[in-house]
Amino acid sequence: MTKTVQWQGRWACIGGGSSGLGLVLARQLIRLGANVAIVGRDPVKLAQATTGLNRLSHELGTTGLITSFSLDLAASRSELEVSSPQEWERWNEWLRVTSLDLAIAAAGKSDRGFLMQISISDLQKILDANVFTSLAFSQYCEEALARGRGTLIHISSLAGIVAAPGMGAYSMAKHAVVAMSRQMRLELAGKGIRVMLVCPGPIANLDLAGRYDDLVTHRNLPENLKLPAGGSKVRSVEAEWIADEILKAAKNGTKEMVVPAKVKWLAALGGLFPSFSDFMLKAKQLN
Repeated sequence: MTKTVQWQGRWACIGGGSSGLGLVLARQLIRLGANVAIVGRDPVKLAQATTGLNRLSHELGTTGLITSFSLDLAASRSELEVSSPQEWERWNEWLRVTSLDLAIAAAGKSDRGFLMQISISDLQKILDANVFTSLAFSQYCEEALARGRGTLIHISSLAGIVAAPGMGAYSMAKHAVVAMSRQMRLELAGKGIRVMLVCPGPIANLDLAGRYDDLVTHRNLPENLKLPAGGSKVRSVEAEWIADEILKAAKNGTKEMVVPAKVKWLAALGGLFPSFSDFMLKAKQLN
């Protein structure tokens, strides 16, 4: 784990922090003594995650503060004012008085399927979960990050820099996250906010076996799409390792992080030699 006081007593907020990589990042930050806020739309998962983080803090004897907000950030502000008025007000009040050192947009939803077959309603759900939630989270945290001259991290995917068969809507959404992050990096620099893009490959202990079985069966998709990373020939990494690497990179001011790094060269080649890139993607079925 990172040996640093970088996050000691500093505020970090994680969108999508109640599960997946977001929750792993929250745990790592608790271990480093940070104050942690997590945001999630499922109140049951959020309560369980918050309880777990408090238990971890107690076991480690850390003194960081922990709070959570149950909000569906894909919803509009007017919808949140009606559906969750107290939580909405508490969230806004917290943002008004907090200086953020770190905000991580980690919410997302994976998918399997082909763009020529997906319905607009299913595509909208993937875009809501991956793009609009991350955009809204970034917008909400902007002023708190400016006060803290903090870092905003967007979690995309290898599927956000290279396309792959059977990853249609997911790849489309994660490409949008990449574009969003790069645009924000330019727009927010004048406010002292650093923006970092993370594109990880499959994460071993999060991409669970059987996760896509029902979806692949229901959509009559190729069997290999049931596998983590859609059966791509990319080695999985451990969740704790990638979380620690993300925090190290944020500390060092890294702008973009791709794991494994070799995929960024394939993405670059894709712009210069698209036919060669397509051949490699089909051969390796990269995710």
